[in-house]
Amino acid sequence: MTDLQFQILNAMADDAEDVEQIYLTVNRESLGAGSAQPQQPLRDIIDGVDLLLKEGYIKVEFRNDPNLPLKVPEGLLHHYWFSPTAEGKQAWNAYQSPPTLT
Repeated sequence: MTDLQFQILNAMADDAEDVEQIYLTVNRESLGAGSAQPQQPLRDIIDGVDLLLKEGYIKVEFRNDPNLPLKVPEGLLHHYWFSPTAEGKQAWNAYQSPPTLT
């Protein structure tokens, strides 16, 4: 898992989030410091969300329009809210926990 993937999962650790909120959460420090340049560009956030969804680490929790399909169509990621799956929560916990020495 990459640092960005962890940050995306971390953004939705306590409740479902949409791409916009994930972007704002991941970039909180850089944007909050008044930087015009986010730490993580939107395209990388979108690619990260898409990959986590395809790999089963996150799932669709809500849709902005109930007529949209549950499977996210290409290019419509911004109409959905996501939350971690059990696998996503395990990966999130494993990433933030220091490895044990044996």
